[in-house]
Amino acid sequence: MTAPATTAICGVLGKRDGRAVRAMAGAMKHRGHARHVVEGGNFTVASSLPLPDPPCLLDGAVRDPDGGKLDAAALLSACSGLRKPEALGARGPFTAAAFVDSAWWLIRDRLGAKPLYYAQSGGGLVFASELKGLLASGLVAKRLNLASVDRYLTLRCVPGPETILQDVYRVPLGSIIRYAGDAVTVHVFDAFDLEERRISRDEAAGRLAQLLEAAVNECQSSRLLWSAGIDCAALGALNPSLEPLFVALKWAWQDEARRARESARLMKRKLTTASASRVTESMLRKAAYHLDEPIADASVLALWMVAEEASVHGNQFVSGHGADEILGGYPRYHFLQKACGAKRLVPSNVMAGLVPALPPNAFVRRGGHYLSAIKDNAETYLSWMSVFEQDERAVLYTDAMQAALHEKDGSASAMRAHFAHRNLTRNMLSLDLSIGLPDLLLAQCDRIMAAHGIGLEFPYLDNALLDFALSLPSKVKYGVRSKPLLRQAMKGRLPGRVRLRARRGFRTPQSGPSFRVIENMAHDTITQERVEAAGLFKWRRVERVRDTWTHNIYRRRQFWALLMFFAWYREFMES
Repeated sequence: MTAPATTAICGVLGKRDGRAVRAMAGAMKHRGHARHVVEGGNFTVASSLPLPDPPCLLDGAVRDPDGGKLDAAALLSACSGLRKPEALGARGPFTAAAFVDSAWWLIRDRLGAKPLYYAQSGGGLVFASELKGLLASGLVAKRLNLASVDRYLTLRCVPGPETILQDVYRVPLGSIIRYAGDAVTVHVFDAFDLEERRISRDEAAGRLAQLLEAAVNECQSSRLLWSAGIDCAALGALNPSLEPLFVALKWAWQDEARRARESARLMKRKLTTASASRVTESMLRKAAYHLDEPIADASVLALWMVAEEASVHGNQFVSGHGADEILGGYPRYHFLQKACGAKRLVPSNVMAGLVPALPPNAFVRRGGHYLSAIKDNAETYLSWMSVFEQDERAVLYTDAMQAALHEKDGSASAMRAHFAHRNLTRNMLSLDLSIGLPDLLLAQCDRIMAAHGIGLEFPYLDNALLDFALSLPSKVKYGVRSKPLLRQAMKGRLPGRVRLRARRGFRTPQSGPSFRVIENMAHDTITQERVEAAGLFKWRRVERVRDTWTHNIYRRRQFWALLMFFAWYREFMES
């Protein structure tokens, strides 16, 4: 899946407004200077790339059904020849805005690798690559979407197509927003097929190696963001021309430098190593601003430090992101599937009665909730993976917040459609494709890298490879060890020590200078004045999370959720 350097697109439809469009373009200069402006009778649009006539604004790389590359003019021609929007056969990491047969089409790929926001305002429609660009128009009001806040505190991100702001939306995945005569209609043109196909593990491993090799050799970049794990090592083995760059963080965040050098030495690769700067309090403000919406993940700061240093060495890199999501890199896939066997052993009505009597230990309480909800796949997942459980959110919220949420759908409603199948692993995969990948992983990568002028390419999310991985049976793809199929596919291509190395992610500092910086960030950002002014949460509950965040993994999740929310609130709602 290839992508050029980041591009900014924006516009006002239904009326001409050059001032608003120039302001939007100015707010997204880091993404690309949208200096190409076109004004029509009732629209003004701008793009970093030259525009065909009629206008077609393109961000990303788009391909036709046969894999051929399409530029903006070719995409416009493909759209114009369709009887209905659902027939569009475009793939790739892209968003676009095209004037097709007297209507405007806002298009986004099925994976959501690129962002595209829109809102109807004053008899027109405003769109932009980033939320900050949309708000810079002055045509969109800033009102919190309280249901989205509730979902954010459950899922670590705001699931689309709604956003953190009321009446502002993202173009849905694999969909076209058609705007004509002040009317908006949604047309789905591309979706994922999660039906499993029978295949042996040996055959699947061979096919995986072929598809991954084809994908990584399609990449335009000559540089590879290196790590100590198998994800990047596999890419380097399949495309030896890639030049690996490893950005070393301070020990509190990452202890991978020795392993990264060892991997390169064993593979006989020349590794460029660079050291990231220390985390600073200003990084939180910058990251919160460029993310557009809050993401409850400590790795946001680690990724910012990596991007900051990587930008010194280039503006486009190949990345190993996506392998964990599509090839079973996270232990939850295997664990939750196996734990479903408890359905036959534990009467849920008995567990429901025992949960209130359990001791106030986070792990015991979560485990009890998991078992009591085990007959409901969505509740099972939430009991284990949510940031704040439902009862924790209830005591966190003010009376006004609870009253406002009373008639709105709860967090489980955002997940319910993804948990219709009996196979919990398949349900989690559907959730990752719809929320985890586009709204958490790819949103972080796109916004933070774009803030530093960097574009990423994701071979593991190549369309052919992705379709193949999604069709694999759970028994073939998952196992006790993470990514067992990838490890088998790389047998004979990677040294054993690299191929079998355990998955390691970023850490959260628990002591030392980085820890003290985070503590200062928290006390500067999560203040009683700010919390009470927002009117959403009870200060005493928030203060308790802020001051006891090192107690366990669940409290750390809650701390980062509140820290990133209030950092975002300061940049967007108070500015």
